[in-house]
Amino acid sequence: MSQCYTSGEFAEKAHVSIRTIRYYDQKNLLKPAVRTKGGARRYTDQDFAKLQQILLLKYLGFSLSDIRIIYLFLVLNIECI
Repeated sequence: MSQCYTSGEFAEKAHVSIRTIRYYDQKNLLKPAVRTKGGARRYTDQDFAKLQQILLLKYLGFSLSDIRIIYLFLVLNIECI
């Protein structure tokens, strides 16, 4: 079973701010794996891998809109020509 991280632990592990984590959630880029009954976000190692991909794409110059489109293509299994 994968470990779950609070927003703070997750942000610290990724070296980003909690605000960044919440912003990516708001923009539907990185939804938490679980929400507690109280609404707290919980992230997994799989979420961490996705965040690392997002950060890499940002570093390479992609906008958040571009990244959202890339993930949409991946989820829908659409091949680009």
